[in-house]
Amino acid sequence: MTETLLVTHILSAAAWIGGGFFNGFVGPRMAKAGGESALTWLRVVLDASLKFFLPAGIVTLLSGMLLVIVDDTYEWGDLFVGIGMAVVVIAVIVVFTVMVPSTRRALIAAEGGDFPNVGVNARRAALGGQVIAVLLVLTEIAMVIRLGV
Repeated sequence: MTETLLVTHILSAAAWIGGGFFNGFVGPRMAKAGGESALTWLRVVLDASLKFFLPAGIVTLLSGMLLVIVDDTYEWGDLFVGIGMAVVVIAVIVVFTVMVPSTRRALIAAEGGDFPNVGVNARRAALGGQVIAVLLVLTEIAMVIRLGV
């Protein structure tokens, strides 16, 4: 059971982080292409926020919590466990207060031809994604070295 949970935890975190980096690489290129490409990309990113990134974050959190529950190796008081849970909470807050609203505004602006507002809102959403990516990488490091144990 522990191995299955650990593999699930690692794969969901990898999907979450990898998806974020892919989005950060492709998004600016799609925005630069403009037109229907940018509109399609904004729609996909908005959809992925709720159907890919959020589930990956939840699976990462739940599998990590279950690891603490079923394996005596990990404890709730371990610093890296607390960091992991805090980063998931911060990421969800950033997604729902910055990224999703900014992406929606960018999509509405793009549909209306208001391209300056597309750029402003897309950059704001991208910044939120960059903050989450940095936090996730730092969390991965804390997990690998089992910071605080």
